Amino acid sequence: MADKDTVLAYASQYAEKYYFNDTIGPIPEEIKKEVLVLLIWLTEEAGGVAQFVFDADGEIAVESWCEEGDLGYDHISAGLMIKEIERDHADLLEQLNQWYAAVTHGSEAEDD
Repeated sequence: MADKDTVLAYASQYAEKYYFNDTIGPIPEEIKKEVLVLLIWLTEEAGGVAQFVFDADGEIAVESWCEEGDLGYDHISAGLMIKEIERDHADLLEQLNQWYAAVTHGSEAEDD
């Protein structure tokens, strides 16, 4: 697996933009849309920046943070919303883990 985290997608309240990392590999459009909806929802409700990221072991995580001095960011809501995503969208997170394992395993096989 990779030596560092790989961002799948993020949304930023500050830039009022979102980004999806299409360089990892092709992902089904319905999964992509669900990820972006969740990130946008998280940033609209809690503020700051939110992202789906694969760690060095290839496991997906949802993260949220704010810029220094952002008094409007709601740390408590962000934490609760991340727990809600992990609970209510566990199937999506598992699909993403499986997808990432497939695309990274395939690229490693090509490198051999």
